[in-house]
Amino acid sequence: MKTVIFLGSHANFSGLRLGAALGTFLTVRGQTAILAGAKKDLPAYLQLSTLPLSATATAKTITTALQKIGAQKVISLAYLPACEAAATLKIPFVYVEPEDLKEAKPVKNKKALLAKATRVFVLGTSEKPLNKKLYGANATRVTNPAIWVEHYNYHKPACFKKENNIVAAGNLTKNGGFDVLLATWARLAPAHKTWHLTIVGDGTQKATLKKIITKHHLGPSTELVPADTDLYSLLRNADIYVSPARTAEGLNELLDAMASKLPVVATDVPGVTDLVANGISGLVVNPGEEEPLTMALDELMVNWGKRVGMALEACKHKERFSFEDFAELVTK
Repeated sequence: MKTVIFLGSHANFSGLRLGAALGTFLTVRGQTAILAGAKKDLPAYLQLSTLPLSATATAKTITTALQKIGAQKVISLAYLPACEAAATLKIPFVYVEPEDLKEAKPVKNKKALLAKATRVFVLGTSEKPLNKKLYGANATRVTNPAIWVEHYNYHKPACFKKENNIVAAGNLTKNGGFDVLLATWARLAPAHKTWHLTIVGDGTQKATLKKIITKHHLGPSTELVPADTDLYSLLRNADIYVSPARTAEGLNELLDAMASKLPVVATDVPGVTDLVANGISGLVVNPGEEEPLTMALDELMVNWGKRVGMALEACKHKERFSFEDFAELVTK
């Protein structure tokens, strides 16, 4: 079976995380998996076959590409043109979309298109009935799965390695809260000279963040790396994960960090308290405020035992948000 997994990229969702994991899942099972999407959304570190497309690729272009590579199944992660192409070729397709997805350009024939899907999965945790008028009668709500970096962590918390690394990831915009994180880091770094902060992401505030790093002489202890950096390779060497967002974003990365056995510090934005038990699997602080974030990070940096205890609690998300269960549903 040759399956093409299309990676959609929207304001509040990126298909890369799920797509790469699903591709690996299929490959391990002896199937052929190809990741397709805009070239900018296909990082070089991916160890899977890829099909780079123009950011403005049309359903007609995608149809031709699917014919050329002999695709037998399509999994679309919030990438509707791929569904149109699959429907045209009568290739079975599965569609996955987070609930309340913010689409830059809403698709007029979405309901009719999804009616042709083999299955439709909506990522969400709401207790309200799923909007079948929007997603169709064959839609099912599933929890957003955690991708556990098992092959990196060797069955023990990453913080056992004592490498003194803090990782944060997300969109480098005002809502991302990374300006507050750097203001916090400017206070902490001089007192914790063995610690290092890595921020993963791109966005409109990147130049501003670089200026903050320069102003506070944080260069030796701080690194900004592009969004297409392999986040999981950073998580395997991390001791703490921090999510400083001012709004409900970055929850995917937060979930994966916890499932990868990392204690977390996260701001109290919608969705966070569904993941983080304050004082048990991590610390939850007010968004946009420097002082609480400083105190929380300092508390974990100086207390190795607390980091280990929270890491062990955090990794229980592997069972609560099982990726294997999700992959079985989507790929069968």
